[in-house]
Amino acid sequence: SVILCEDTRVTKSLLNRLGILSDQQLFRMDQYQEKRSFSSFDRAIVLGDVAYVTDAGSPGVSDPGASLIAYAREQGVSIKIVPGPSSLTAFISGCGRLFSEFYFGGFLPRKVTDMGRAMDRIIELASIGIWFESPKRIMTVADYLFKQWPEVIVVFAKELTKPYETFFCGKMSDVYSTIHSGDHRGEWVLMVDAREHLLDYSEYRQRVAKTMKDVGLSAKQVKAMAPLFDCPKNELYDIFQAL
Repeated sequence: SVILCEDTRVTKSLLNRLGILSDQQLFRMDQYQEKRSFSSFDRAIVLGDVAYVTDAGSPGVSDPGASLIAYAREQGVSIKIVPGPSSLTAFISGCGRLFSEFYFGGFLPRKVTDMGRAMDRIIELASIGIWFESPKRIMTVADYLFKQWPEVIVVFAKELTKPYETFFCGKMSDVYSTIHSGDHRGEWVLMVDAREHLLDYSEYRQRVAKTMKDVGLSAKQVKAMAPLFDCPKNELYDIFQAL
């Protein structure tokens, strides 16, 4: 009878479509209201079961809900999970890449340097990274990967579980033009699969050395920090000195 919602309008529309909208009380509990709405939860749970739903994903997966779950457990309230749609699991099922472990980074950082660092790290580790991204920034991501890592295997997908669901798979250099000229509307999920990517370590070490030079490190500091970047001390030092 009481439903806490990320957006009451979206939940009301869903209940209407399912033909189960009656006299339920809907209370907003989005990422901004979550902790401030605990009082609504306290009043409602005394009267009976309370449901919590998010709009187009799963609570706690880059969506609000985790704080509510923690709070409810602290109050001794029993939690029951009813699995719903998740763009992450839908993406994994539809990407066509077989794997058993991966890194999930949620939404990519807004700053291009931080975003690039997140992707570079996955490629350096020869691993798999999966992230969410908005339609406004998806080309920034595609541009970075195309310029820096054109040969890496990627999967881009948008509008998962919706009528215009679309996947783009292959080397970044192959899918870039299709993404660039396509419709960017809708929420995106993307994967960088660097398991078989042959990293040019000389190019990587050049970039590390240049960054160290740009921030003004001394030769002694370069040698001390080399192991943190999986670089041989003397090789990184020689590159640094030649810049």
